[in-house]
Amino acid sequence: MGSVVVEVKVRGVSREAVLRALVDTGFYGDLITASRAIEGLGIELRHERLRRLPDGRLVKVRFGGGEIEVMGLVVYGDVEVWDDLKLPEGIDALLGVTALERLGLRINPRTGELEKTELYLL
Repeated sequence: MGSVVVEVKVRGVSREAVLRALVDTGFYGDLITASRAIEGLGIELRHERLRRLPDGRLVKVRFGGGEIEVMGLVVYGDVEVWDDLKLPEGIDALLGVTALERLGLRINPRTGELEKTELYLL
C-alpha cells in the first residue's frame, strides 16, 4: 500500500482553506501544518504542546481549534502548527489518527483509500 493523500477543508472563524493532506497513521493528533497554510482563517493558536519526532527530538507546536472536513464529514479538532515541518512536494498537512477515528474513517489496506466505517454508540 502506498501513501494516502486526501483533500481536507480547514475552517476557522473567518474563512476556510483546502489542503492536500497526507494521512499519517503514526501521528496521534488531528491535523498539523505550517502557519502559512492556515493564515487568515481565524484560528487562534493559543496553546502549545510538545511533540516527539521519530529521531527522539522534542519540538514545541502551537495549536488552536478549527473544523476539519474530509469526504463531507466534519469534526472540530486541534489544528497544530509547526513551521519546520518537512512535507513532500504538493502536500500541505498531515492528517492524524484521532481525526480519522472521530470522523469515522479508516484506510482500506486493499485499495489504499479512505473509507467510512460505522461509528458505535457504547
